[in-house]
Amino acid sequence: MEDGFYNLTIKGNGLKTYIRRFQELTVLCPNMIPNTEKLMEVFIGGLPRSIEGNVTASKPQTLDEAITIT
Repeated sequence: MEDGFYNLTIKGNGLKTYIRRFQELTVLCPNMIPNTEKLMEVFIGGLPRSIEGNVTASKPQTLDEAITIT
């Protein structure tokens, strides 16, 4: 499950599916990511480069904020 979490990426136009699965994994594995900053790093890392740049440039403070920007 840990590999699936760290290697989760968007497939096709499945942004909503990616976000939903990422949120599910954060609930199922709450201790896998040590802090909010790392959690956002893993989330943003799974986004396509075009979206990743926009989210990173916006400097979100929370995962919810990163999801909203996405």
